[in-house]
Amino acid sequence: MIPHIDLQELKMLMQKKKSYALIDVREKEELSHGMIPGAKHIPLGGFEEALDLDAKTFLELYHFPKPKKEELLILYCRTGNRSEFATRIAISKGFNAKNYHGSIWEWSTIDKNVKRY
Repeated sequence: MIPHIDLQELKMLMQKKKSYALIDVREKEELSHGMIPGAKHIPLGGFEEALDLDAKTFLELYHFPKPKKEELLILYCRTGNRSEFATRIAISKGFNAKNYHGSIWEWSTIDKNVKRY
């Protein structure tokens, strides 16, 4: 079973400024519909390879520090399916990962800057 995080848990983490990495695994062209505040982007197609990169190369390619394995890694996409796949990959590589299954579809109900598509 893949660990999940729900909307209320995510909002609480954001409000309390807890340490976590929020990663959007949608394709670049999908980002025009909006992102969850504070999220970083790694498209699913390159996600597995990204997790295998050394910290310096990761930073050069993605412009944010590579998440540490013990850090909470929260993944999302449009409807939660691709992010579930990404969560499986991250867990298989030893990361502390959870899928935000509600993803953009759910987040759009509370954030007017994020649109369903």
